[in-house]
Amino acid sequence: MSRRWLGIGAAVIGVAVLLYAIFARKNDEELIREQLDRLATVVRVSGPGENPIFRGTRMKKEFETLFVPNVRVDISELTNLKSGRDDLVGVATRAGTIFRTAEVEIHPDSVELLAGATSATVRGSASMTGDRGSGPERDERDVTFGLSKTKDGWLIDSVVVTPRREDGE
Repeated sequence: MSRRWLGIGAAVIGVAVLLYAIFARKNDEELIREQLDRLATVVRVSGPGENPIFRGTRMKKEFETLFVPNVRVDISELTNLKSGRDDLVGVATRAGTIFRTAEVEIHPDSVELLAGATSATVRGSASMTGDRGSGPERDERDVTFGLSKTKDGWLIDSVVVTPRREDGE
């Protein structure tokens, strides 16, 4: 009698594990949104105390899990920015010397899976509130991210940020 209950118990546990694996696993859209949340957290400037060398080292390590090596970036104010993860690390590192604090928020409005769910386009907005020492400044722009699904998960392969709107536009 006890072997019978043991077998039934094992079957119930097996079914529960299978259902958990099917229904609790994150889908591609959730994984993509998590990557964008991580990006916003990583580029944050928490205060003037972070050493630029340590910030650069941290950015390099984090960006390896966020961006493909040859990421394409189009931000009109950064005309001297060449495409590529290493150049992007440099820009993110310098942000820590320009801003005392900076918070970034990314608001994805749409996530469109393409090419058999191996690439995606995310459209939305990004906002930054930063303080250079003269009080907080806020900037919000439309942004489009391209992502590719790799063996390491979803990585950003392109970033396009709309130009800043002039007052009155």
